[in-house]
Amino acid sequence: MDLRSLRHLVVLARRLSYTKAAEELGLSQSALSRSIQAVEARAKVRLFDRDRGGVHMTSVGRAVADRATVLLREADDLERMLARAARGAEGEISFGMAPLPAAALLPATLAEALAARPQLVTQAAVRSADALLALLLAEKIEFFVCAEGQISQAAPVKAAALGVFPSSLIVRPRHPLLAPDAQGAIADYPLAVSGQLGEHHAPAAQVVGPSQVVLEDYGALARLTQASDAIWLSSTFAVAEEIRDGRLVELPAPPGQAGLAFRMILYSLDRRSLSPAALWLKDQFRTRIRELSELVTPNR
Repeated sequence: MDLRSLRHLVVLARRLSYTKAAEELGLSQSALSRSIQAVEARAKVRLFDRDRGGVHMTSVGRAVADRATVLLREADDLERMLARAARGAEGEISFGMAPLPAAALLPATLAEALAARPQLVTQAAVRSADALLALLLAEKIEFFVCAEGQISQAAPVKAAALGVFPSSLIVRPRHPLLAPDAQGAIADYPLAVSGQLGEHHAPAAQVVGPSQVVLEDYGALARLTQASDAIWLSSTFAVAEEIRDGRLVELPAPPGQAGLAFRMILYSLDRRSLSPAALWLKDQFRTRIRELSELVTPNR
């Protein structure tokens, strides 16, 4: 018994008129009659009686119509759920972000997801690139985002570029190197980073001294930079709000180092398709990077 036949049965049970039921269903009366007769023949039981007084339901027909109404409601709900899932608006998605892109992209993207897709459950892991790769290979996350050059080229993954981040030196507003008569060099101050320096930060790191403070927590890094003379090797995209509020500033780049940038990449398993929700998130990340470029780049 298919859903189409059940729908014919339920409408006839509600209208108790072949004429009215056929009109509602967009069928001829003869087609509706054949559909009901086929159901009764398959079930070997009479569901409707028809006489000069009209259409009447049998006791079995009434019970079947009640149950069919519930089944059709569930089928309609399932169809709507599948439609929302196909748009990435429902279901669950697990993904990963390295600390830098997480600070730059996650707050605005998750806020948009909560507003536009409240039935989408998102689980984001913020880890180092190596840890995220392990989660991806174990299929515990669908994709992860990190700077280009942080994972092995031999890894069985495919890469999609999201956009370009500037490489920046971040300091507190009254850092000694910002003074008009500043003495000393960048290398005289400790370097703060979120993890081991990757290829994307290597050129900028050449001008910074050997002293390092390594913290995975971007909130702690921001507070450390505000409270000390440490130079945070990061990106203005990750601290756009702090820069806007005057809590942090970008240190002018040394000669030959201005304009350094690196690509942010979304990695997923090779030969695996991204879900609709993942594709929607990828578009949101790209949109956010463009917004940050417009917000931050004019001040560089």
